[in-house]
Amino acid sequence: MKDAKKILGYLLLAFLFFSCSRSLKELTYIHNVETDRYYPNVPLPDSYKIRPNDHLFINVIGEDKLQTDFLNTSYSGFGGSSNAEFILYLVDENGNISYPQLGELQVAGKTILDVRDMVQERVDEYIIGTSVQVKLVNRTFTILGDVKNPGLQPMIKNQFTIFEALGSAGDVNDFGNRKNLKLIRETPEGKRVKEIDLTDPELLTSEYFYIQPNDVIYVEPNKYRVYSVKTMPWLSQVTFGASLITTALLLINLFK
Repeated sequence: MKDAKKILGYLLLAFLFFSCSRSLKELTYIHNVETDRYYPNVPLPDSYKIRPNDHLFINVIGEDKLQTDFLNTSYSGFGGSSNAEFILYLVDENGNISYPQLGELQVAGKTILDVRDMVQERVDEYIIGTSVQVKLVNRTFTILGDVKNPGLQPMIKNQFTIFEALGSAGDVNDFGNRKNLKLIRETPEGKRVKEIDLTDPELLTSEYFYIQPNDVIYVEPNKYRVYSVKTMPWLSQVTFGASLITTALLLINLFK
């Protein structure tokens, strides 16, 4: 009886081991990379073009604060918030913002530097010797799927790599598919989906090495995760059945 239970236990352990085991390669990034080799620098991504629903921080700085205060007070009906320290302007569906004293400004399709220069030119009509600050507030991306901390994540610097993006989400889980990550990017022509292999050294020189604001990254589960989801209910039934058989054999042995 003891031998039967041992054999059954070994069989179950072997099944679990072979169903869950994976090679180390499936947990690592950048396979077969040549060490001490200089990979060509990836061209920096084009400057981000402002789109509807973006939030802009705009602030006018000057020696005389009383002169600049009237330009740093928002009356926008499209989401401008009146706060002396942090004034936000929401780009409306037409690509405009309403700026106090300056009226409606067309900003969609322009870079942050373009908007800064445009606002500076308009401000100079009222006050000389000022400096305009413009920043994109919603510098974020979304990461979903088999990562430790999915959700909306901030881009803490201008050039943000895909590996930094994964790191900010706590890295890919053990069962995440590192060979077929999907990146969804908004372009002027529409949304574009790109499949990315995190194990391919060529990623280091790819245009997708850097992510952009509003990118969506999806890490799908690998075949082991899918397999375990499909087999676990069946495995539970087998385990339960094996327990019943073991109990039955024990009772038969007791009442011989």
